[in-house]
Amino acid sequence: MWRMTAVLVLLMAPRLAAAQVHGQHWTVTPEAERVTVGDSVTLAFRVRLDERDLMFDTIPKPASGLPDYVRVLSVEKLQRLPDRLFVGKARVAFYRPGRQRVPVFELPFMRSVKGLSRGTLSSDTASVEVVPVLGAGSSATLRDIKEPVDRGGPDPWELLLGLVALMAAGWLTWRTRYRSQAPVPEIVPATPASPAQPEPYADALARLSTIEAQRWGESDVARHYAEVTDVLRDYLEAFGVPARERTTSELRWALPGELLTDRGRRRFEAVFPVADLVKFAHWRPAAEDEAAFLDAARRLLDEWHEAGVPGGEMVAES
Repeated sequence: MWRMTAVLVLLMAPRLAAAQVHGQHWTVTPEAERVTVGDSVTLAFRVRLDERDLMFDTIPKPASGLPDYVRVLSVEKLQRLPDRLFVGKARVAFYRPGRQRVPVFELPFMRSVKGLSRGTLSSDTASVEVVPVLGAGSSATLRDIKEPVDRGGPDPWELLLGLVALMAAGWLTWRTRYRSQAPVPEIVPATPASPAQPEPYADALARLSTIEAQRWGESDVARHYAEVTDVLRDYLEAFGVPARERTTSELRWALPGELLTDRGRRRFEAVFPVADLVKFAHWRPAAEDEAAFLDAARRLLDEWHEAGVPGGEMVAES
């Protein structure tokens, strides 16, 4: 009997980790209960956390396995209010008529109690009534419904202002040309040559060597892990990837796909999530773990340098 109970607990463990636990509540309220096929509907999020909870990310993500007739158009970053409340919004569209359930969204979190170091908070369910665009008796089919396309054009007022500015520039050029008696040679002062800046990759390697020599892991473990990740974030900033003010999950979204191959993803997970545990969960690793962490950071830096780091931006629509 005890063996059957243990098997049931193991099978239910993933569901328990993704469910709302005591002290949590996530409501989803559609701002319109009735929409037309293809029209967007705004979902209002209201998340309440327990005082012992800490979110790893503030941008909700839809759960896997969305139906092909549902589109998540955008998701806003949650804004924190008093009393452990977070609010935000998302826009979705449906391309099938009838009563439709809105997608379930998820957020990773941790709780500072034994047995629940990391979990996933899932939103409540809600539904909207989707009415067809076609009237009764129409000979057209649902295949004729197209997703909305942004056909934005130039603003007429902007065109008018641009034309006025062009005419004014032409008049000033004509007046200057005919009022000047003799051309005056323009004297351009010599600009002192700026000192050569270090190459980002070489600079990052030098900083990691300095951190290793300082041996902060013996006196200040949190600083050691923070300084190492700051070197990697500054390296990405040098190539136009905004990394300084983003969480680990937001940074993973911002990186191009070619930097998140199987090997690249494993090396990323060996650095940034580990540093988060030291910073937020106050985990204190052993001395050999600190050396392995610094070595993993060097391998991740080499991976980025070999692949090249193009500029990246987070995609709001999925």
